[in-house]
Amino acid sequence: MKRVIPLLIIQFFVLSIYAQSIYTISGKVLCEGRGVENVVVTDGETCVITDNKGVYSIPFTKSEAQFVYISTPAGYLANESQGIPIFYEKIDRDVVKSYDFHISKNTKDDNKHLLLVHSDPQFFKMENFDMYSSVIDDCIETIGNYCDNDIVGIDAGDLVGDKPELYKTYIDYLSKTNVPFYRVPGNHDMNYGGRTHESSKQRYSDIFGPTRYSFNRGSVHYIMLDNSFYFGRDYFYMGYLDEATFKWLEQDLSYVPEGSTVFITMHIPARLTDTPAQFDYNSHSIGVQTVNVSSLFDMLKQYNVHIITGHMHYNRNIIHSSSIYEHNTAAVCGSWWQGDYCLDGTPIGYGVYEIDGNNVSWYFKSSGYPSTYQFRGYPVGANSDYPNDITVNVWNWDKDWKVEWFEDDSYMGVMEQCESFDPKVVEMCADKDKLEFKWISPMKTDHMFKGTPKKPNSKITIKVTDRFGNVFIEDI
Repeated sequence: MKRVIPLLIIQFFVLSIYAQSIYTISGKVLCEGRGVENVVVTDGETCVITDNKGVYSIPFTKSEAQFVYISTPAGYLANESQGIPIFYEKIDRDVVKSYDFHISKNTKDDNKHLLLVHSDPQFFKMENFDMYSSVIDDCIETIGNYCDNDIVGIDAGDLVGDKPELYKTYIDYLSKTNVPFYRVPGNHDMNYGGRTHESSKQRYSDIFGPTRYSFNRGSVHYIMLDNSFYFGRDYFYMGYLDEATFKWLEQDLSYVPEGSTVFITMHIPARLTDTPAQFDYNSHSIGVQTVNVSSLFDMLKQYNVHIITGHMHYNRNIIHSSSIYEHNTAAVCGSWWQGDYCLDGTPIGYGVYEIDGNNVSWYFKSSGYPSTYQFRGYPVGANSDYPNDITVNVWNWDKDWKVEWFEDDSYMGVMEQCESFDPKVVEMCADKDKLEFKWISPMKTDHMFKGTPKKPNSKITIKVTDRFGNVFIEDI
């Protein structure tokens, strides 16, 4: 009996300590004081849904979890602060409290909504905002053309160029659009010099919250993922989704009906080719694609998926399957604010997605140009790669577009796709004294097209038809 009492005491203290490390996060999701049911709530590890009174409860066992947050349901809006959606609350381990979320009814029908996609603003000094202000003005003008639509924005990472002190100015400028922007971190949003990947996004999270989360707009489920995996050395990273992200994603998708439209945003591309290519494990190869993306594709087979990525500072559309389409979006900063173009000749700009139920159409909006500006043509002699040809850059091209040409009003057929530098980028990069970063150089792209005129000084007309049947015509 004497031995049993000390053993019971030891067991009591062990259970007490264990109970202190495992507790429940609970609260309500409310709209105008009433509970909202079937809202997904998570701590980034476990997903649960609210009951018919809006109450949720998460058994909290992971000490790494920083936030508790909701997947804002369709028809509702999260609170905002300067255009930053506040759908989360930081977990306070020192206080037992109810984590309640207050959402509001969307006054517009979000089944028909507009999505604006920015990527890689990548500010490295205050002077960059002089050019950014023109992009913001252009966004405001575009938004004005859709005043009856519900509008939401996404920024696909590299919000700053390793300059966290510029986050505030970035927020100030983007908030002028009066549109809530959701975002993911990029490799230039990391805490370089940290010891692990797990701690590498802390300065980002202090301002913008969780790095993996979801929200809903109309029929679309939006998922935001961090795939910029930090190695633990300055500027060493790869595109990679860790197991914690996959486990969370499995739970998040379990609440999304099969056949739904799903948008996934990551900074680093999923893959840059339509089909798997030979893969070399060097710093460049692993830094421009998600090395374990096949597992993500397997999880997404039952959905109609649009993947939004950035990182590359060029425009590229990749059709991975009949149900998975990747939009690698050109940089808002172009060539790091050194000129008017990205490395492939895509003008500074952003993506515009018109969404009606499960129907999605899109175009690239070049800043300072009308929405019909979808290509740029060059006369014979302008392109040193093809000096005897006319060439055309169609920056938002995919294999369902058609590029045709006419010579003196005679139909010459479909233009031949080729790989080439864009002459405007060659010109932009020619004078290195004008470039702050001397390493910036033009990049060959395969969304170029060429044709050989039969005679000099003939009238050349280009006709481009996008995948939605929109026709754009220009003489060069």
